[in-house]
Amino acid sequence: MIWLCAGVYAEGPTDDRFLCNVLNRMLPPLAVEVCKGGFYIDDARRISEPRRMRGASREERIAAAIEESWGECTLFIVHSDGEGAPDVVWRERIEPGLARARRAHPDLVAAACVPVRETEASMLADPEAFRRIFETDRPLLLPRDPEAEADPKSVLEAALRSLGARMGRGVEEYYAVLGAEVRVDALRRLSAFQHFEEELRKAIAAIASPSGD
Repeated sequence: MIWLCAGVYAEGPTDDRFLCNVLNRMLPPLAVEVCKGGFYIDDARRISEPRRMRGASREERIAAAIEESWGECTLFIVHSDGEGAPDVVWRERIEPGLARARRAHPDLVAAACVPVRETEASMLADPEAFRRIFETDRPLLLPRDPEAEADPKSVLEAALRSLGARMGRGVEEYYAVLGAEVRVDALRRLSAFQHFEEELRKAIAAIASPSGD
């Protein structure tokens, strides 16, 4: 029996609200596809470094967060905004932390989640999700290529306001519900999501066949 529990280390304080709900819908079909035997999946959860590490380098904080949750998770997701250069961000902000964590845990299984710019681009991928959430047929103008937007968070805020969303606490209160509603098929048109899904597929395969069988 394979146990899958994803721990999400997100760069911002709210990205995990979206990512955890997306993962909860992505992991079961991927496990069916990859795992030869049975599997059990727990809900994805946010992980963080201990308070004493808050002033440490990002490399140290990633490793500390993984260490803190090692007994609770089997798959670790490390997120960072791509800022237009996702390959550079992966190399400089994520891989050093994973390398440090692997010193203590050589069997670490992890996947990087690096949107081209910001996670909010993924929230713009599915107009139908907004119509379901707000129960409306009102026309909604969303960018055809969310990854090309320089400031997807502002575009998201504008879209929510146009639908009458209450923005008193900020756009972040909608992250979790969008994570639960945005269709995975719609996300697949984003290059960053395609890469993330493939990383998850490989990670699950590593958990299912730790010896390389």
